[in-house]
Amino acid sequence: MALMIVCVCRGLNTTKVKDAVAAGAKSPAQVHAHHGATINCGKCCETVCGMIREHREQVACAPRMLIAAE
Repeated sequence: MALMIVCVCRGLNTTKVKDAVAAGAKSPAQVHAHHGATINCGKCCETVCGMIREHREQVACAPRMLIAAE
């Protein structure tokens, strides 16, 4: 995905949203809070939710390294 503005009100771009999601944000409000902001008009929420879902799917499908117990 190319770098684009997701939240015009707060100036959050795709990189900032991805950083927040990678840090554990699970909702648009948490994404905004990660950057010290709050949701203003809410038009970005659908896109942010989609990015959160995409991240969850990638994590769920990622190969996991197993460590053998002694």
